[in-house]
Amino acid sequence: MPNPIFVKRCFLVPGKTAASILHEYNLKQTAGRIALIDVLLASDRPLSHKEIYNNLEGHFYDSVSVYRSLETFVNAGFVHKIEDANRTWLFALCTCSKTSHCHPHFFCRICGQSECLKDYLIPRLDDLNNDYIVEEQRYYLKGICSSCNESL
Repeated sequence: MPNPIFVKRCFLVPGKTAASILHEYNLKQTAGRIALIDVLLASDRPLSHKEIYNNLEGHFYDSVSVYRSLETFVNAGFVHKIEDANRTWLFALCTCSKTSHCHPHFFCRICGQSECLKDYLIPRLDDLNNDYIVEEQRYYLKGICSSCNESL
């Protein structure tokens, strides 16, 4: 039986298409949104707005529309956004929730890459007394990633 202090495992939309994700969340299917979700589906790590926009080359989707769509996806609950060490927002597919993350994130201090540690869970703090209202839960680790560690 799973430990109740841990939140549910993150569901990273395996085997789904961009169109099926938009349909599931009752969002309009546009060529731009489908292309944007395809970029996120193809990535194995969280991406910045700039990285996503640059990967949409050839699509007629301006920078503001990309950001608005990302915010729509975050509010719908199938994309989460995290702030990296440089105070840049990063986006990744995940259905943890709109306000908290179910897994920690790792930031490499050498190469600057970030990674969702989706095999690890963040403990829930359900036993806080009524003096606290938790509005958001985030957990990150900072250090040296495995690639940079190999080259040391």
